[in-house]
Amino acid sequence: MVRSPRRLPCSGAAALLLSAIFMTMSLLLGLPATAQERAVALDKPRLAQAPEPYCYCWSDGKKIAEGSMACIRTTMGRRLATCGRVTNLMSWEVTENPCPES
Repeated sequence: MVRSPRRLPCSGAAALLLSAIFMTMSLLLGLPATAQERAVALDKPRLAQAPEPYCYCWSDGKKIAEGSMACIRTTMGRRLATCGRVTNLMSWEVTENPCPES
């Protein structure tokens, strides 16, 4: 007995898969895109403000950028300190100078 090959029905999912394969191949081969394609944004829109620093220290609930000075509370009272990095951790380098009074 010889069997004849069966034709598989083309469902909506199969048609979508074939369409995706065709679009991928056309992009790889540099074929022109069809007019029915929609543009897709690659990145989210960016805000028009300065980015937050990647490395920062905390002082009184505020972020202080690396290399900046701040007046922090210590056991010797409020002192000037510089936010810096020790190996891969952020740390305060406290000076002997008290905070300036205004």
